[in-house]
Parts: sequence; structure tokens; C-alpha cells
Amino acid sequence: MMTAEKKEPEEKYAGLTNKELVLVYYRLSNHLSTLNKNLEKGVITKQVETPLGVVSAIRQVPAKHITKFKKSLYYHTLCDVVEKLEATIAIIEECDDSIKEILDQLK
Repeated sequence: MMTAEKKEPEEKYAGLTNKELVLVYYRLSNHLSTLNKNLEKGVITKQVETPLGVVSAIRQVPAKHITKFKKSLYYHTLCDVVEKLEATIAIIEECDDSIKEILDQLK
């Protein structure tokens, strides 16, 4: 009979620096914002590489699919992560002058 191995609890933030946390937050926040705008319009988009460059493909989606997506684990996890990091990022922005360069690139 196999016994379950005890796992060590994972470290929160996995040793990420303030710059790395800011990068993750703004990337996810921008992704969520774009996703919500598209869902409000009833469309999904996908980046497609062509010989002429990268193109955005847009497709209409029925309302029932949008509702189903908004109930998905992916969507809820994305919303939760952005919401949880928001207060931390606000403190970092106020207290850490070393992140100004990356903030200028992300905003």
C-alpha cells in the first residue's frame, strides 16, 4: 500500500523581487482588462502570425459561451490574482523607487 508523501508548503511569492511582482501584476491586469473589454463586446481575439506580420483574429461568441467562460476556473483565478496583488503593488509603488523604470514601460 502506498503512503502519501508530505509536501512542504510553497513559499508565497516564491522569492520574487518587487520588480518581478510589478511585472506579473501589470501583465495580468492588462490581460484581464483586455479580456473583459472583449467579453463585453461579445468577441474573442487571437494573435495569428502571418507572412505579413502578426494579425488579430476576432470572432463573435454567443452570450452563453461568455457566461460559461466567466464561471471558469481560469477566469476566476485570474481575477483573484489581480485583486490580491493590487494592494501589494500599491505599497511597492509608494515605497520602492527602484521600480520606476519598469513602471514606465508597463503603464
